[in-house]
Amino acid sequence: MNFTTIGKATKETKLSYLGGINISAKIIKNMKVSDNYTYLIYLAPANQSGYNVCSHSTPECRLGCLSTSGRAGMDITCGANIIKNARIAKTKLFFEQPTFFMDWLIADLIKFEKKAIKDGFAFSVRLNGTSDIDWANVLHNGKNIFDTFPHVTFYDYSKRFEKFIDTPKNYHLTYSYTGRNWDNANVLLQQGKNVAVVFNVGKKEELPATFRGYEVINGDLTDYRVTDGSGVIVGLRFKHIQNKEVEKRIINSCFVVQPNDIDCK
Repeated sequence: MNFTTIGKATKETKLSYLGGINISAKIIKNMKVSDNYTYLIYLAPANQSGYNVCSHSTPECRLGCLSTSGRAGMDITCGANIIKNARIAKTKLFFEQPTFFMDWLIADLIKFEKKAIKDGFAFSVRLNGTSDIDWANVLHNGKNIFDTFPHVTFYDYSKRFEKFIDTPKNYHLTYSYTGRNWDNANVLLQQGKNVAVVFNVGKKEELPATFRGYEVINGDLTDYRVTDGSGVIVGLRFKHIQNKEVEKRIINSCFVVQPNDIDCK
């Protein structure tokens, strides 16, 4: 497969798009709160596609992955699986036709950066919407995507501790707490990095002021993590999923922190 234009790529792959701006409720907050158009890609999480894009996933995060929330969750409930199948196709494209995928991605970023500038917004990119790929090691024409767009701000969440070593200058990472990786989280916090923690707190309830001695900020106001400060806990409220039995299992695990039991006793 040879990439020529975005239009021809959609026809050849039968995919409506590879990624886009303002394609989720939380990403839209980036525009309203942080003055950013954020380009986002959703791939099939964990090994759903046959390729593992989440090497450090845990049973709880696989069960409660955001790939089953929002429009994707409604799609699954209706038995359509259109969104799920599209994400699987994109993930297979990444692994099986990497040059085509990267050419398309680069064309997308050029296109949407121009749109952001035209509309008077800053432009940022989150490549791991529902994946945890180490994009610093994905080379295309001898360069990774951060080198290709050195003026663009990229950001992601990650459970991979090694990604925080020699991170590209234009790539902001927030470490994801799983209930099992506090030692690594604490090391990064002491280095001034931030850690995202999911709390069992209602939409109208206050997040804890601190967690294990570190300040908690409200991570639900925007998805744009770049301006969060340093050495803070990014508090995220647990988002409901379609399967209520699974939801109960996740809430009762250490992945979701109970404000009155931070040590998961």
